[in-house]
Amino acid sequence: MPAIRRFQAELATCPGLAFSGKCFRVIDLETFLKNETPTLLFDLGPKIGKGGQRFSPPSDHRGLYVSAQLATAGAEYADGLKNWNQGKCRKHVTFDMLVRLSSVLDLTNPSIRRAIRSSKREIQSAWIGGAALNGGIQPPTWSLGHEAFASGRFDGILFPSTKHPKGTCLLIFTERLVLGIADVVIHKQNGSIWERLP
Repeated sequence: MPAIRRFQAELATCPGLAFSGKCFRVIDLETFLKNETPTLLFDLGPKIGKGGQRFSPPSDHRGLYVSAQLATAGAEYADGLKNWNQGKCRKHVTFDMLVRLSSVLDLTNPSIRRAIRSSKREIQSAWIGGAALNGGIQPPTWSLGHEAFASGRFDGILFPSTKHPKGTCLLIFTERLVLGIADVVIHKQNGSIWERLP
C-alpha cells in the first residue's frame, strides 16, 4: 500500500485558490455519439474507471478533467501540441464551460508545491501503470489527489499540463460542487447551455 497520508498534514494548512473562468474539453467524436453527454463527461471518470487518472486513484473520487486553454485541451486530446496544431488526431467535439470553484489546490504555483513538499517533476511524473511497475506502490499523484479530495478543503486541483509546455489543466471534484458556490455550466458549440452541475 502507498503512503496514502503523505500529504495529509501539509494539505491541512495549505491555502486554496478561488478559480473562475472558461475551460475546455475535447472528446472523441465516435465516443461522443455513442454516449449521452452527462454520462460521457462525468460518469466515465475515475470513480468507476479501472485505470484511474493522474490525481484520481481507481474507485476513489469522481472527477472531471478539463483545460484552462483551448490549445491545452487539444494538446491533451492529441497527445501533444504539435499533433493538435497539425491536425494529427481523430475527429472530435469540443466543449467549453464556465467553471466557478471556491477553493482549488494550485499546483502551478511553486510556493504551493514547496509547501506540500512536492515538485513540478513529481506532479508531472508518469502515473499510467505506475503501481504495477513500482511494486504495488501507487503514484505520488494518486496519494495527493486522494488526500486533497478527502480533506474536504478543495473543489479541485489546478496543475501544469504535460502535453502543452505553457498549458494548465484542472481536475474538478464533481462531488464537491455546490450550487451558488462551486459549479460548472457546459455549453453547446452554438453557445446554448448543454449541462449544468450540480
